[in-house]
Amino acid sequence: MQNMLKTLISKILIVIALLLTTSLVANTTEVVSIERPKEIIKHFQNGTVDEIYFQYDSAMAKLLPPHRMKPIWSQLLANYGEFIGFGLQDSTTNGDNLIINTDLDYEKAIMNFMLAVNTKTNKITGIYFSEQEKKNINPEIAKPTPSYIDTSKFIESDIIIKDKFDLNGKLTIPNSFDKKITFVLVHGSGPSDMDGTLGENKFLKNLAWGLSSFGYAIVRYEKLTKRYGRELMISNPEMTQDDEYNNSIQGAIDYINSNSMLNNSKIILIGHSQGASTITSFYDNKDVDGMILLSGTPRKLYDLYTEQLEYIFNIDGIVRPSERTIIQEHKDKVSYFKNYKKGEVKADSLPMGLNLEYLKHLDLFDPIKNLNQSVKPTLILAGSHDYQVTKVDFDIWKSNLESKENIKLKFIENVNHILGESEKMAVPADYQKYTPIAPIVFDEIIKWINNL
Repeated sequence: MQNMLKTLISKILIVIALLLTTSLVANTTEVVSIERPKEIIKHFQNGTVDEIYFQYDSAMAKLLPPHRMKPIWSQLLANYGEFIGFGLQDSTTNGDNLIINTDLDYEKAIMNFMLAVNTKTNKITGIYFSEQEKKNINPEIAKPTPSYIDTSKFIESDIIIKDKFDLNGKLTIPNSFDKKITFVLVHGSGPSDMDGTLGENKFLKNLAWGLSSFGYAIVRYEKLTKRYGRELMISNPEMTQDDEYNNSIQGAIDYINSNSMLNNSKIILIGHSQGASTITSFYDNKDVDGMILLSGTPRKLYDLYTEQLEYIFNIDGIVRPSERTIIQEHKDKVSYFKNYKKGEVKADSLPMGLNLEYLKHLDLFDPIKNLNQSVKPTLILAGSHDYQVTKVDFDIWKSNLESKENIKLKFIENVNHILGESEKMAVPADYQKYTPIAPIVFDEIIKWINNL
């Protein structure tokens, strides 16, 4: 799952929206100026985002209005440090769209800025920021390896997961694979790399290496929307949660079944955050032998987002008028969606920048119902210092599912959303600190596995 003001600060990879282009004048051979992406970036720098908005086509105008653009530059600076300058550029075409890629050099990373323009209308059809390369600005500072990870006990190799597009992935397998259990790791919301990078943490890599140190095989992969975000916005603008997740998960299952080292092993899905609720749709998949839900919610994401905004804006004890406006705008959009019947959707009227089909799917998706129909062994873990998915969510899981013998629930004290140790309720800035998964999380997973 991701996308307004301070919420984005909790996402180290900032990806804002859609497709990519640069423009030509209709029916002429005029070449688009290579300077246009630089002009757009300068508008971001100067805060003159209205000048960008006026260049959008109607779809972009709905999806990325000025109030969503204003925080982007400050968030990039907060996450990647001082902007140094422009780097390499290249361009390509996709139908009527011309796409220009421009490297942005920051203190801590090289970012890629993709700008897309319709060559017939000269209107911007998309912009997209993605991290190209992180700089090792403190090479002398090595992060300590958690005690439960022993890199001498496993090997890791590159693999390809087949979705509609190929996805780069990793197979982590112990030197002696006699436990015959393979885990598939499923990301949370938003574009995410295969390591689950968030600030100074690599949650999914940490999880994979920890589990493999205990003798289990793990498959993880780059999320579809991370690798192919711009292509998907062109080819599938009405993408749903199923489109975002399920083909990739099935691709990982197919990979395991086709691999001679793995095909006799049990397959257990581990989903984090939005991925936790998503994997419940595999409750009747014959190839899946169990599920682990980490920091997942049974509630609607737009309701969770309301609570997150209210919490984040009140961290300093002061909710400013502009912040109240953002909260109210989100509530108004949720109300608009809940009361929507049919017909054309008003511009910028839907919550979280999601399309109508995605929201309609979320509204019908019911992980509690899925798990009530499931007979698969399932473990649900949540942390007491998670502000994104709280005890309210855990209590809903518990009240609806604790009577089922195949489901175990555990609320872990003093861990945050990525299950790192935390002495207090987490805040977005905490993810800029290295906080590996707490050992108790592995204790609970191993205990559950041993009782299967």
